[in-house]
Amino acid sequence: MKISIEGHHYQVSDATRTYATSAVEKAERFYSPIIDCHMTIREVKATFTADLVVRVQGQTLKASDNDAKLYKAVDAACDKMTRQLQKLHDKRRNHRNAMPDDSTLSEV
Repeated sequence: MKISIEGHHYQVSDATRTYATSAVEKAERFYSPIIDCHMTIREVKATFTADLVVRVQGQTLKASDNDAKLYKAVDAACDKMTRQLQKLHDKRRNHRNAMPDDSTLSEV
């Protein structure tokens, strides 16, 4: 998985880059394969915004969060993305393994 982290009106430090990278890597446990992840961190009037874009096969997922503290914004965006990836994983797995129920079989 390719991970890129950049700042918009914010200089991303090595510690912040390491923290965000480790937070994003946790998402791979919930859906695989992830093609790439792109996180943009913005600072506007002492409010941080973390935008996370994840590309998987056939779809692009986006999550964003604002907070006064940088690490809280990064964690919240990653949590939102984790929920989206888990939902996508369950949807694809359940669709593939779906068995017709008895009511549809009796109608035929």
